Amino acid sequence: MNKKVENKKHIDIIAQAFYGNRTFTSITADEVDRFILGYLDSSIKISEKIDRTIVRIPDSENVVLVYNKYEEEEDLERVRKCFEEDGYEIKPLAVIPELDLKIYSRCIACRINEAGDLESLCESDCERVMKYLAR
Repeated sequence: MNKKVENKKHIDIIAQAFYGNRTFTSITADEVDRFILGYLDSSIKISEKIDRTIVRIPDSENVVLVYNKYEEEEDLERVRKCFEEDGYEIKPLAVIPELDLKIYSRCIACRINEAGDLESLCESDCERVMKYLAR
């Protein structure tokens, strides 16, 4: 039996809230949405709404954080409820003070090219990204 081997493009990223925080990993470019939603098994059908919200990292060339705005809305509601009902403050997974932005949902850091395709981080990007990510 001959099995066709697909040559999928992999991108090196830093993930928040997947295998922990500040985790370097490699994923296929076509599975970014699944990864952000937390799916490990590509055979499971995506049932949630997905939106790739892309935020550029300040003072960087094409380095971005990518998250799902719908999950972020749900997480913001959870953060609000925890604080109001239990007095418990949930810390954000990413904070970009220059943009007055806090992200509470799963996200990834990577690069984006001029065509809008996501690409691997460069070694020099890591220090710049890490200062915005929770430990």
